[in-house]
Amino acid sequence: RTPQPARQHERTHTQAMGATHSHRPSRASASVPPVVGVPVATDAVATDAAAAAPSSAEASSDRKQQKLDLVFAMDCTGSMGSYIAAAKQNIERIAQKLTSQENADLRFGLVAYRDHPPQDQTFVVKTFSFTTALAEMQASLRTLSAQGGGDGPEAVEAGLKAALEMDWRDDATKIVVFIADAPPHGLGESGDGFPNGAPTGVDPLRVLEEMSMKGITVYSVGCQPALSHYRFATDFFIAAAERTNGQAVALGSAASLADVIMGGAVEEMDLQKLSDEVERETQQLQVSNPGWCEEELQAAVYRGMQAKGTKARQMKTAKLSSALSSVVSKAESLAEARSSLAAAAPPAPKTARMAPKGAMLHSLGAAPPPAPPGAPAPSGGGSGGGALRRRSCAKKKPLSDGVRAEEEKDDEMEEMALCCDLEEEPTYGGLAAAVGGPEVAVEEGELTVEQFSRVWGRGKKMGRY
Repeated sequence: RTPQPARQHERTHTQAMGATHSHRPSRASASVPPVVGVPVATDAVATDAAAAAPSSAEASSDRKQQKLDLVFAMDCTGSMGSYIAAAKQNIERIAQKLTSQENADLRFGLVAYRDHPPQDQTFVVKTFSFTTALAEMQASLRTLSAQGGGDGPEAVEAGLKAALEMDWRDDATKIVVFIADAPPHGLGESGDGFPNGAPTGVDPLRVLEEMSMKGITVYSVGCQPALSHYRFATDFFIAAAERTNGQAVALGSAASLADVIMGGAVEEMDLQKLSDEVERETQQLQVSNPGWCEEELQAAVYRGMQAKGTKARQMKTAKLSSALSSVVSKAESLAEARSSLAAAAPPAPKTARMAPKGAMLHSLGAAPPPAPPGAPAPSGGGSGGGALRRRSCAKKKPLSDGVRAEEEKDDEMEEMALCCDLEEEPTYGGLAAAVGGPEVAVEEGELTVEQFSRVWGRGKKMGRY
């Protein structure tokens, strides 16, 4: 049953099939690829002004209150109960950490999405406006529940578009934590009810481009193992982060969600403090060295920051990985990404199937339904596995009560499959890293090339140099 609005600040958008409304940047801006990679070495010497600039994100703050706009964009279909519960249970701890320990001027926002009819008949997307009141955010989260979902891919483009259109502060650190276990429509997944993209015509890659131009950073949280049972979902999640100069994180349990949210926010706030310095030094070098190419400018600015011992905190955790994510990152449109993925990816295993999200057989660990009489027995395949295995009877890692209840509800059929031989679905992308990856930690250290590239890329997309 669809949660009813709890407060006036909730705005519900149910998008009818065939409606078209999308913010589309100019072709020139959409074609600019994300700035990623390692700055090349040059013989250029950073200016004296660079050496005199602040040497640490932490030191430069002087405990000055920093604005932070933080939006949760959450898939609220049937398999996401434990992650919704984790957000409900930990929102107070997240707020306490960011306001008291990090001195943030914090505003929360929330976007909940499911799917377009006829795949889902409840709602497409709901937007809860920014608020500084913890109680208001808690009330918004309490209205959410996990149900429905239909064909597998979801209305991801609707959730991202709703997040883009929120009332962001120009001078705030802007973060969207995108929490989901399924890709958008139109990537080329088998059984997709909208194989050419959402019925609204909204292109999620163009939405991400607009986010990047607005300085909004996406942290993609890929919920495993379900995400890796889609051929191209991991590619999209990584591309969503790369196109907005964020990070793509792999989670095997909802118990770590709050730590990822806090760790990502802390790192982005540190990098935001360095953005003015990067902009200033880049502009000075552009004036003094008009013949330098972009790689030379990047290398000189980064080398100058290294010489000063510039530091920033960094979140350490398992990241999503995929060999084909660059195909989506570089595509100008969803149609181009779909075509390029079809050409570059190996053929899908014939046994791969799209289970309805309500059943989520592949993520619950339940045995597949019996085959029709005379049908051949299924066989494994795919880039990430597919062989028979015996499920472990080891006890699960202890979880908090609220998260445990939802995870047990999500996995209500899993106990039936314990200690039984199961035929695995094929998996793609970073499933192994998510299951066996490290805990979430935040460490301060020298500004890394990867962090610098994200700061540089954000400034370039925003037209600062």
